Amino acid sequence: MSSIPSTGSVGNSAKNAQVGNAYNDLDMSDFMDMMIAELQNQDPMDPMDNSELISQISQMRSVAATDKMTTTLDSVLLGQNISSATSLIGAEIDALSDDLQRVTGVVERVSVADGQPKLHLDLNPKATVSDVEGGVEAGEYEYRVVWQENGSTFAVDPLAAAAGKKLKVEEDQSSVLLSNLPETTTTKQIFRREVGATDFNLVGQLTDPSVSTFVDSLATDDLSNLVLSGTPQMMEPKRSFTVSLKNVGEIRPPSM
Repeated sequence: MSSIPSTGSVGNSAKNAQVGNAYNDLDMSDFMDMMIAELQNQDPMDPMDNSELISQISQMRSVAATDKMTTTLDSVLLGQNISSATSLIGAEIDALSDDLQRVTGVVERVSVADGQPKLHLDLNPKATVSDVEGGVEAGEYEYRVVWQENGSTFAVDPLAAAAGKKLKVEEDQSSVLLSNLPETTTTKQIFRREVGATDFNLVGQLTDPSVSTFVDSLATDDLSNLVLSGTPQMMEPKRSFTVSLKNVGEIRPPSM
């Protein structure tokens, strides 16, 4: 025969959990207020005896010591984390930023937010040969990352800081990683051309304007027939990233 579950036990469990949480949230001042209230409201004909009062005072001292120890340990841990973070200034890191972007670059500075040290990287767009296998043939290439905003066309050259503003791919079946791309308000289109060619052909696009990386793995024959038209306004943006210590992967110390 089926039975109806008792709602009383569920309600009592929830109530007990709330009471437990409330006790866990008590601090030293709460215990002091409770003891004073108990002394003020005790029966004058049957006052608390000394042993019971001493027991409560001992409990209060224990709570105070625990709170002080926790605060001390938190301070020591924060100091160690800050020391670890500042030691990374000038080092190149591979990491996942707080906005979930893969980043590689040099740590510029450190700050503390909500009791946790944060690493700051200010990075220019760049293009590098990736370890991922793809269809890009050996050769020398140029790239443009293009987007529309308020009726105007803007672009960045991820190879602006590279020698000759070009990327040399040594082997066939390679891929190219474009990183540190600017955050835009519209879709970003990625164009590529081989050095010496006339037109930039569309490789792909990033529909999420916040995404900062793109992997080009297309062979030349697989490129779109859409070519970059007109002359976009070239930008030189740096993108700032914030990284938590726990999200740092590989670390390359600065060369001496």
